[in-house]
Amino acid sequence: MENLHFIKDEMLSHIPICTHADPKRVLIIGGCEKLQLEVEKHKSIDAIVRLSEKEASAKIADEPEDSYDVIIVASEAFTSDRIFWGLLNRTLTPKGVISTMSSRLLTQEDEAKAELETIGELFKIVMPYKYEASAHGTGLSCRNAIIASHTYHPTADINLQRADLTDGFNYYNSDIAIGTFHLPTVTRKKFLGLIKL
Repeated sequence: MENLHFIKDEMLSHIPICTHADPKRVLIIGGCEKLQLEVEKHKSIDAIVRLSEKEASAKIADEPEDSYDVIIVASEAFTSDRIFWGLLNRTLTPKGVISTMSSRLLTQEDEAKAELETIGELFKIVMPYKYEASAHGTGLSCRNAIIASHTYHPTADINLQRADLTDGFNYYNSDIAIGTFHLPTVTRKKFLGLIKL
């Protein structure tokens, strides 16, 4: 099966970037060079900083407050780490947006609850979303990510021009961006109060 890793990179980057009204500075934690290439498709962005998983905690602790408009966490290593999320929140601008990998909502319920609780302690809007991912040669599987924000809502505030007129997308578009937040009833019931719309 063709490598579909680009789907993850597009969904982690374009969902938050097209939610923020005017993103200028982006921090990427983990992930590969292709994730940065996705961010670079947005010509309005002035600065992109990449940190590896290993150096992330120490480097973020040294960052000034309100440094980034968008933070992309392409790792599940920090999803329930309250200290790490406190550092991210301090580093994010007041209207900033974060996207992060998360556990699978349907099959990793306890882990997903812990992640939503951790992020929900800090953010007004906490919304899981889904995307298709390669299942190691066996087809496609559903993966989950989370977007968190103090201000911008990913479906109400989506920048349609940026979502549909930016060159180079293979998977992402404004229809995908809105549809990705549609969750089954069983998920809404299980995570009632933790998903903050």
